[in-house]
Amino acid sequence: MVEVIRVPSDQPTSFFEALKKKYASASAEEITATANEIHISGKTVEEVGFEKIRRQLAKVQELRIVVLDGACIAAVDSDLEKQNLKIIELDLSRNLLESWYEVTAICSSLHCLQSLRLEYVPTTYLYISSISAHLESYSGNTLSRPQDPFNSDESHGSYGQLKELSLNNLGFLPETATGEIGNLSWEFIKKFTAVFPSLTTLSLASNNLTDITLPLTTPLLTKLDLSSNAFTTLEHIRPLTALPNLQTLSLRANPLTSLSSPPDMGILFPKLKHLDLISTVLPTLSSLNPIPVSFPGLTSLLTNHTPLITYPSASLHTIARLATLTELNYSQITPPERQNAELYYLSQVSKQLAAVTDNVKEREVLEEHPRWKELCDIHGEPTIIRTNDADAADAGTLAARVTEFVFQISKQDLQRARKHAQSIDGHSGENTAKNDPGHDAPIVEKTKLIPRTVDVYRLKGIVGQLFSIRPMSVKLIWETEEWDPVGEGDGGWSVSEDESDEESRLERKDKRREKEMWKRREMELVDGTREVGFFVEGKRARVRVESR
Repeated sequence: MVEVIRVPSDQPTSFFEALKKKYASASAEEITATANEIHISGKTVEEVGFEKIRRQLAKVQELRIVVLDGACIAAVDSDLEKQNLKIIELDLSRNLLESWYEVTAICSSLHCLQSLRLEYVPTTYLYISSISAHLESYSGNTLSRPQDPFNSDESHGSYGQLKELSLNNLGFLPETATGEIGNLSWEFIKKFTAVFPSLTTLSLASNNLTDITLPLTTPLLTKLDLSSNAFTTLEHIRPLTALPNLQTLSLRANPLTSLSSPPDMGILFPKLKHLDLISTVLPTLSSLNPIPVSFPGLTSLLTNHTPLITYPSASLHTIARLATLTELNYSQITPPERQNAELYYLSQVSKQLAAVTDNVKEREVLEEHPRWKELCDIHGEPTIIRTNDADAADAGTLAARVTEFVFQISKQDLQRARKHAQSIDGHSGENTAKNDPGHDAPIVEKTKLIPRTVDVYRLKGIVGQLFSIRPMSVKLIWETEEWDPVGEGDGGWSVSEDESDEESRLERKDKRREKEMWKRREMELVDGTREVGFFVEGKRARVRVESR
């Protein structure tokens, strides 16, 4: 048999009664008399300093930050304004307020209020059409009815102090007076926020919003949180372009699939600096291309937990695509990082261009990378070696697996390798050197088509045949098309305090930085049975041969 225990529920109360109950519920003498002694290891522990804290909290008129979430507030005291409360930040989440008039009544009575949090409120009369009818049901004994904040054209008075407003998780409303169930109306949001002309921060997260139909009349708004709603394109938030000072916009956890906008929209948010796209569903890196047009001043971007980060080197591509970006996913972008990203991006785009075989496909690639021309002007256009249509090979054939290897060895290394061969084999390499057409050149170069399926040992054997040297007496260095930063030193210590010496030292450092900061990435083809294709990719590879 199950025993049912009935727990008495909390009774609805007014705002000021809830405030006194939480912060000034009992006097210090009553608390001292009813407090249980605390014993630890047989010793009595005395509480020191708590009475002072209680006395401070008991002065409710002096409280600045008040949290009354879940306090069962259902009404507003008629004499609340006479209490002269100095509350600056107020949390009224999860209470029983049934009318937005009660909310505005509290705001009008708190002349210092700057921040209001109102979340998870089971409001019944949120529709504008039902507010007037709801007011008629009040007797006027408990609720102090303020001036109608939605229909008045007069000054907003005390409402003008509020700067931060949070209306999260109000999207699914219970049954209204009209017998309908619906979502939070954007029309209502517009009218309610218009009550607070000084509003700078507005949070509307988790309200199941799908479309913004009207512009907000809050010209000072700088930060807007629309996370966890149902927006899929920027077209759905087009009316927000009327906000002249918006700098931070959060679209986190929206099913956003595109950042493109119709051509007639032009620049959407000219002053926006921070954009949050975490947990959206932007499919490809090309989805970021509209950002410079829609958000020309963007400096900070968040893209974690999106399909974008699944791409190799996604952060490098993102930095290179967005020229104004200075912070990505909470990390500052330094000038060397940007230069590295842009050089890597150029190398990847050049590979795509090298793979296309006609002008139509080339235009498609360039349309996908709108910064190509700009980055080529900054860093220089990389060399693109295209394969002609006649030379294009079908996948799966031997020609498709062949790479043109260009082997280069310096004259000194070649002579050293041949002397090593002479000491082992017992014959002179002079005749071989004389017969070599480039034996007098400082760099001797040989070119040969080799399948990428051969292993490194076999590749060295081919090199030995080309240069008439012993294969194991040299090492092979593959010079890739990518570039890496090089750390620079201080160029020696200086004990001089002279300013001109310091300036000249900085000038020399800058010159070294321009010349030595970046170098081509190199990889040694380590001896083994691993296929060359594991290291080398592409149709052409430059390999430097050095003596051991």
